[in-house]
Amino acid sequence: MPFLSTPLTLQATGGILGSAWISGSVAALSICAVPAVLQSGVTAEGLLKGWHMQFSRGMYYIPTTGVFVALNYLYLAYQHSAAGLEWRGYVAGAVSNMMLPVYTLIFINEVNQKMIGANAGTGKALSQEAVRGLMNKWSALSSVRIFMPLAGAMFAMWNLLQ
Repeated sequence: MPFLSTPLTLQATGGILGSAWISGSVAALSICAVPAVLQSGVTAEGLLKGWHMQFSRGMYYIPTTGVFVALNYLYLAYQHSAAGLEWRGYVAGAVSNMMLPVYTLIFINEVNQKMIGANAGTGKALSQEAVRGLMNKWSALSSVRIFMPLAGAMFAMWNLLQ
């Protein structure tokens, strides 16, 4: 670690922890919360409300944290580049974190919109089987997102240890 300037080392550590925290949050929603709601034995309305409560909480803090972590990594890359040090791991970490909302919009948005609409009463009413199917699909697609910020943490860690 030739670049052990305390502020930048702390900044890198904060970014790595932020990426790991996002990964853990997504894992908690995808692997723990949604299956627990599915096993609750409630009606389609209850399933939708349980999913929507978890979804809404994650929607507010996960993307925002991801953007801040990505900006942090980009600043670190800039500082390292200016000092003639390895910087590509931080850029890769930023890109990995920013893949989370992009993946969500491309692959999960349709499922989100169906369940949000059904929960709000503005979309098509869904049977319990349809809701269970959508929640299982959401959980499976969302599980892929665990690895994006985790990769960001690993890229940044690699860069920090250079």
